[in-house]
Amino acid sequence: MTTPRAEEENNYSRSDGSGSLSIAKLAGNVFISLLTGVEKWSVWNWVPCGLVFALGTVALLLQPDGQLTQFIGVYAAFLVPLAATFWRAQYGVGWHRGLRAGASWASVGVAVIGLTLMQDLRMHGEVDVTGSTKVTQTTPVGDGAELAVVVHSETARQNLRLTMSVAEGAAGAQSCLPDTTFDVGLTGQAPAGGNRSLVPGATAQLKLGGNWSGERSITVTVHTQRGCLMDFSVGRAVLHG
Repeated sequence: MTTPRAEEENNYSRSDGSGSLSIAKLAGNVFISLLTGVEKWSVWNWVPCGLVFALGTVALLLQPDGQLTQFIGVYAAFLVPLAATFWRAQYGVGWHRGLRAGASWASVGVAVIGLTLMQDLRMHGEVDVTGSTKVTQTTPVGDGAELAVVVHSETARQNLRLTMSVAEGAAGAQSCLPDTTFDVGLTGQAPAGGNRSLVPGATAQLKLGGNWSGERSITVTVHTQRGCLMDFSVGRAVLHG
């Protein structure tokens, strides 16, 4: 025989179990709706699109200075997923649930990769410092001259690509450019083998030693025919790595 107290506890147990089941079912439905969307204009349909847009906005805020061409892949990693999630939210309601979920969250994943790439470019991408790189001596100069090239940058990088422009110092009175070479090295250090006897237009690759910012002096040593005078200027200077 069941006592009134036992029956009350039994009813409470059934009620509590039913309530827990209902909460779990509701949570499951919300999660599924979040993954796949429920209606064409349902807010859940636009969650992936909003996430991609937010990630792209953060990436643009983090974008450093540098050549725009290095950011093309990053831009694509946001524009393509943004278009895909917008199309899926607007026109993909009739798609299979798995296809909708895959399209949405694959797009979010690509956007996350884009944000990671932007952060990597922020830390290691190319920075054009041509405008802040100067030859400190007056040119033209002759054979054996050592020119100091000063590079200034507030962005920390480990490597420098330096291209020097060379021209005749007495145009029309000499023809020394074909016989002119130069060495490039950090001031106080011997030039590396690949930075010796460079011809006009060649690019020197310099390791700056750790993450460097501020000012750094480069020495350019001129080799030309005796009696020739040559003009040297900075063609291009790019920090990277």
